[in-house]
Amino acid sequence: MRHLPGTFSIAAYDPETNTFGAAVTTGTVSVGATCPYVSSTAAAVTQSYTKTEHGRDAVERADAGEGIDEAFETLLEADEHAAYRQVHGVGTESAFTFTGSECVEWAGHRRGDTYTVAGNMLSGAGVVDATAETYESTKGDMAERLVSALEAGEEAGGDDRGEMSAAILVHAPQPEMYHNLRVDLSETPVSDLRDLLTEARRAKDRIRAETDEMFGEYPEEILNFGVKY
Repeated sequence: MRHLPGTFSIAAYDPETNTFGAAVTTGTVSVGATCPYVSSTAAAVTQSYTKTEHGRDAVERADAGEGIDEAFETLLEADEHAAYRQVHGVGTESAFTFTGSECVEWAGHRRGDTYTVAGNMLSGAGVVDATAETYESTKGDMAERLVSALEAGEEAGGDDRGEMSAAILVHAPQPEMYHNLRVDLSETPVSDLRDLLTEARRAKDRIRAETDEMFGEYPEEILNFGVKY
């Protein structure tokens, strides 16, 4: 297996539900460990020759009141290797995309009103377009829309080397166990991510049914697991 940087991803904001999310897939392992970042005010992705601080710091700056565009511009300005980076993200009032001049072709991005999509080392621009258009047209919650967007990008050609890992990360007022899902190594990571999302939704219902059976009456709060970010 080859392990080289490269990915396509989406960051999105749903103002109706006040939900932020990011999804990503790539041709190396454990993309969920380094690329996507979300909070109650922003979603950000850092990729290509990834600098994790850019994603983490962009979200933290947004939480402190900066626009996501201002946050990323400040971080890139201080990065002497910015030409090798690709970053993008959305806040409540702004969006930002950047593809450095040294990112491996095909590399580029697309920006919508409430989402951003970017990729590098792809089979072509159609990957970014398919990801964006499917996100726009898909019904359902943020997790469903993000996974569907990755599926469309993969169908359009995806990472030029093939994918090895995939992840979604969602911040919502009501957290769910399926808001932080990762497939760290697989020959079919996007398909596996879909299966994982389906099973995680079932698990929520199963855990409630099992708890009902074991206790009958219990504090509702014990089923509010939260999400690790």
